[in-house]
Amino acid sequence: MDQLTDIAAFVRVVEHGSFTAAADSLEVSKAVVSKYISRLEQRLGARLLHRTTRRLTLTEAGDALFRRSAAALTELGEAEQDVAQLAGAPRGRLRVTAPTYFGSVMLAPMIKDFRIRYPEISLDLNLDDRIVDLVKERFDMAIRISRMADSSLVSRRLAPCPQIVVGSPAYFRMRGVPKTPAALTEHDCLSYSLLRAPNEWCFRAPRGRLTTVTVKSSICCNNDFVLKQTALDGLGLGWFPRYFVEHELSDGRLVQVLQDYESPELAINAVYATRRNLLPKVRAFVDFLAERLSAKSQKTSRKPQSAA
Repeated sequence: MDQLTDIAAFVRVVEHGSFTAAADSLEVSKAVVSKYISRLEQRLGARLLHRTTRRLTLTEAGDALFRRSAAALTELGEAEQDVAQLAGAPRGRLRVTAPTYFGSVMLAPMIKDFRIRYPEISLDLNLDDRIVDLVKERFDMAIRISRMADSSLVSRRLAPCPQIVVGSPAYFRMRGVPKTPAALTEHDCLSYSLLRAPNEWCFRAPRGRLTTVTVKSSICCNNDFVLKQTALDGLGLGWFPRYFVEHELSDGRLVQVLQDYESPELAINAVYATRRNLLPKVRAFVDFLAERLSAKSQKTSRKPQSAA
């Protein structure tokens, strides 16, 4: 066991680039990590690391040990996951990536109940608005708000996510209220640059015909928090998922327009690499989210405030 502990500590030092960072990740002191590395070097009779005040570099022996050991530890971790899967109990470290606002506002309040229900699952939550490569970056699953395109990934729809056009009362007093999607071309609009076509806003007319409007961006940004603030400040109209502006709609700081024109609905999706041999910890989290988001969706009021 000492041999495995020492090698695991060595691999963690190399991966993190410092004894301090490795100690933090292992939740032990820096002195303990140093002890493990010294014991490993003494047992092998070879120096593994060149240490200076500024950096660590691998010796030739250290490089050979790291390449073999890192792969072996990965195999051991996968073997442990296989055993946990056979045991059928949701447990272990669950790495999840989700959009920043969704994670902050929708997901964060659910974490306490999830931990109470599944105390053996430790949650590693990464909030990021970019599309993360699940396999390359070793995430167990992602939450994505989109119309899922065909891909090698597996997705499960958790809840609907309608999109709406909103603006501040001050903006509408100054610029008027658009009555049709075509009228948006006469307004300042706020574009989310992470979308594939941020200036193309789509709507379905009451009779079902789909219309795409190319809007004029007064502000384009890759951060939805910034875009919402600019909408609140009266700088333009935003095209947002409804959950993103729910609070501002309820207190009147933002107002929905074009209620008769529905946008093609997005969905909140759980995305993971494979359906085969899905680990219990992933299945437990996905089922939990589906339960909570479905209940929240049913309770959410769909009575928009009119700007007219």
